[in-house]
Amino acid sequence: MKAHFRFDAISSLGPALRSSKPKGCSGPLLGPASTSRQIDCGLRWIILLVISLCLVACGGKEGEGAKVPAAESDALALLPGNAIGLGTVDARAFFGSQTFGADLAKLVEKYMPIGPESGFQASRDVDRVTFGSYSYQGVDVAAIVVGRFDEAKIKQAATNPTATKTGFVASQYAGHDIFTTNNAGFTLLSDTMAIAGTESGIRRVLERIQDRRVKRDVAPWMIQTVETPGAAFAVAGDFTTNPLPPDVMRQIPIPFMQNLRAARVVGTFKDQAVQLAGSMTYPDGASAESASQSVSKTLAMSKLFSIFGIKILASDVKVDASDVQIMLRVDDQSLRQLLASAPLWLGQ
Repeated sequence: MKAHFRFDAISSLGPALRSSKPKGCSGPLLGPASTSRQIDCGLRWIILLVISLCLVACGGKEGEGAKVPAAESDALALLPGNAIGLGTVDARAFFGSQTFGADLAKLVEKYMPIGPESGFQASRDVDRVTFGSYSYQGVDVAAIVVGRFDEAKIKQAATNPTATKTGFVASQYAGHDIFTTNNAGFTLLSDTMAIAGTESGIRRVLERIQDRRVKRDVAPWMIQTVETPGAAFAVAGDFTTNPLPPDVMRQIPIPFMQNLRAARVVGTFKDQAVQLAGSMTYPDGASAESASQSVSKTLAMSKLFSIFGIKILASDVKVDASDVQIMLRVDDQSLRQLLASAPLWLGQ
C-alpha cells in the first residue's frame, strides 16, 4: 500500500478503494466538483431520485412475508450490467443521523407522491437503496429498494387519486404491476423488495427476471466499492467502458475532468462529520499529477462550497501512480442547511 491517509476514522476504506481496479484503469476516481449550474442540476437530480426511490416503501407488518428466489434477492444481480454509475445508500444510517436524520425525513415526506393513506414512513420502512445509472442524456435509473412493503395498501393508494399528490398510471409488464408518473415509478417484487426508477430502467430489470438472466453483470470493481463494509453510501463510475461524451465535457470545464477513466467514493458518518474516501484514475502518472493540482486548487476555495451550505473541516489529496486519492471531512451540521435549501433547488 503506497499511501496512507491521515483520517483514522476512514483509513480502513483506503484498501477497498485501491485493491480492485477497473479493466483498462489503474484505479478508481472520485466524482468531480462542478460549476454552479452542474451542482444545481446534480442536487435536484439527487433529491428527486431519493424521493422517487423512497416512494415504494409502505408500512406493512414486519415478518418474512412473500419471498423471491435467492438470485432475485441480490440487488446487484438484478441491475443491468452496463451501468455508467453504481451506488448504494444505507437509509438506516441517513435517517438515523442525530444531526440531520429528522430533517431528511421531513424533506422526503414533503415530496412523497403517495399520501399517508399508504402507511408510508421513509425513516421506518426503507433500509437500503442500490441503484445504477445508464445514460448521460437525461435520467435513466434503475434501483432496488429493500425494506417493508404492503402490496395491498400501496396498490390501493397508487390507484386512488385522492391518496396521491400526483396521478399514477398503472400498467402491466412482464407479469408485474408498474405504477408511473412523469416517467418515474415503481413495482413490487415482494413485501421486502421493490424496483424503482425510470420506466425504462424498471422494465430492463423485469426483463432480466423474466428471461432468467439474474446474475451479477456489473464490473467486479464497482461491486466491491458498493459492498465496502461500514459505508453509509458508496458510488462507483465507469468512464472507460462509458466515456464521457464531448458535449458533456464541454459543459464541465474543469481540468481534472479531462481523461477520467473511473471513479469511486465511499462515505461514512462519524464524530459529527461526513467522511469521504475517494480516488480518481487517469491514463498515466503525469495526468494524475496534473489532476491532483486542480483538485487541490478547487478544495482550497472552501468559500465556494459554503455557498451551498457545505463546510469542509479537512481535506487531503495524494497521488499514487496514476490515481489521485482524496479524503474529506464535511461538517454534518452543514447538511441541515443544505436540506433546508432543497425546496429552492426543486423550484418550490
